[in-house]
Amino acid sequence: MSVLETARRRRPAVFFLTRGPILAALSGIVLTVLAAFYVHSMLSGVAQARLADEADARSRHVQQRLDRIAATLGAEGDFLTANPAPAEFDRQVALLIDLRPEIRAVSWVGSGGRVLRTGPVGAEIAPADMADLPLSPEGVTVRLSADGANLLLARSTSGAAPNGGMALVARIDLRDLLTLRMEGQADPALWTRLSLRSRGGEAAFVQTGHTATATSEFSRALSIGDGVWWLDMTGDLVAGLARQSWEVEAVLVFGFALTFGVSLVLMVSRRRAHDRTVLMDSLEQANAVLHASERKYRDIYENAVEGMFTITVGGAILSANPALVRMLGYASEEDLATTLTDAWTQLFVDPRPRVEFPREVMDRGAIQDFAAEIRRRDGSALWASLSARVLLDGAGRAYAIQGTADDITDRRRAEVALRLAKEQSEFASRSKTEFLANMSHELRTPLNAIIGFSEIIGSQSLGSIGNPAYAEYAKDIHDSGRMLLDLINDILDLSKIEAGKRELNEHMVDLPRVFASCLRVVKERAIRGGIHLQTDYADFLPRLRADEVALKQLLSNLLANAVKFTLKGGTVTLGAVVDGDGRLVITVADTGIGMRAEDIGRALEPFRQIENPLTRTAGGAGLGLPLVRALVELHDGKLEIESEPGTGTIARVIMPADRVWPDIGLVAAAN
Repeated sequence: MSVLETARRRRPAVFFLTRGPILAALSGIVLTVLAAFYVHSMLSGVAQARLADEADARSRHVQQRLDRIAATLGAEGDFLTANPAPAEFDRQVALLIDLRPEIRAVSWVGSGGRVLRTGPVGAEIAPADMADLPLSPEGVTVRLSADGANLLLARSTSGAAPNGGMALVARIDLRDLLTLRMEGQADPALWTRLSLRSRGGEAAFVQTGHTATATSEFSRALSIGDGVWWLDMTGDLVAGLARQSWEVEAVLVFGFALTFGVSLVLMVSRRRAHDRTVLMDSLEQANAVLHASERKYRDIYENAVEGMFTITVGGAILSANPALVRMLGYASEEDLATTLTDAWTQLFVDPRPRVEFPREVMDRGAIQDFAAEIRRRDGSALWASLSARVLLDGAGRAYAIQGTADDITDRRRAEVALRLAKEQSEFASRSKTEFLANMSHELRTPLNAIIGFSEIIGSQSLGSIGNPAYAEYAKDIHDSGRMLLDLINDILDLSKIEAGKRELNEHMVDLPRVFASCLRVVKERAIRGGIHLQTDYADFLPRLRADEVALKQLLSNLLANAVKFTLKGGTVTLGAVVDGDGRLVITVADTGIGMRAEDIGRALEPFRQIENPLTRTAGGAGLGLPLVRALVELHDGKLEIESEPGTGTIARVIMPADRVWPDIGLVAAAN
């Protein structure tokens, strides 16, 4: 049975336990109160029986004391056979009181209640108490005093007449007699009222001083002297129970403790049940998420375009998705696993990848884009890009390799074709460069002769020609030759740069001197075109580490282009500044015809010109800007061009900061 099924079956129990603490608390309180009442009732019965036992014991104790007093009084009375002398009487009374401390006073009474002698205590018997006292010569006569607080015991002496003889009368304090603590018996404070009454109903009441809340009456018969007396006792049941109240309290404490314990247990059970419910809900949600994730992973795994595999270190296939099965041309995953018993050997066409691939994955832990040629079921081959990682067991040992395979056969073919095309293009470019370099070299020799001889003819150094037109023709031949030589030199320089054969002869360049030299080259042409040349740079310029010839060449080309494309009355400005990054920025700005932003890229391509009537009129082979850019990039710099039709063009040559020396060797700019 699953955890979720178990949790679902326990839902009714959980529902009950959520109400358990309240029910347990109420039931425990009710049972505890009932148990307390039961214990209290039981203790009341026990206290009642105990009071009855103590009442019997007390009545027996009082009876014994009175019997001893009466016996003592009778014995002493036998010695007083006549009216005793005072000294003898005092001696006898002292002996009597010493034997029985309950006797408070002893008197010798004659007929009519007349007191003849009084004992050493000094208390006297009132005559009214002895009036009409029937004396029995055989026993003791018992009577209450007039105030009801004393018990009088009278004993006639030997030989005395019943009505006229002498009697020995002892006075006993009823409070001391009845409330005197008995050894081993209950506390007299339990008795709230004690009384002694005769058969006729006369009674003396003795209070103990306690106020009873619950009373119980006990009456016991006493045989005293010549009659029967009744000892009435009222016991304090609450006081008797107070001695055992700890039992009720114990029941209450135990009951409430048990109630608290059961409630606590049920609360804990409730909490656990709640936690179990929450856990069950969490498990259900987690299970739903897990199922969704599993379905999602399974969909990705089954519908993936690229192949996925898990292969043991030994080469056994553990799993393969349908894309890999189709890629390798097998019928099913089982067919693939049973056919390829050693995947590393049977899959890879070349021996080296079958060793390198698993070894690199094991060594590096993961590998990306490992290209290898894979053999299909029908024997054909395909190129695959393999990405994989190693799988470790609990002990950290590698047991399998898991990865993906992407068919890159078409891409591989395209790369091969592209590489071949690139090689052919590079070969053609090298052939072109070599051809141009060779042709330029071959053309320069006859051009030098043409330029030299035309200059001699034009200047008539060897004599007069005779016809002035011939001199003008020679001058035109000289100018055309110079133009063609400059074109051939540009082609040769650009070819060397493209072929990587142009080397820089670097040293610290004096910028003001280079600027002045370049301005002198274009000055005559600017004057002929009515164009103003001006400069815009600081009085002191830093030195620049560069090839001075290349720097003059690129600046001359920029200034020549600016003068060529600027109309009469325009301005060409040469400026220089060190920017915030420490780079040297050389600027050539003109107010010429300009060009559109989309034409700038075409202007930087060799032999390309911006097609408009003015550029066609100005002429040129279209090598100026490409050569400038090549020379700037050869210095690790950058060429930037901004232009707008009808406004002009700004060309910026930006040299890197590591070529600029701003702190030393500052050179004053020429005025």
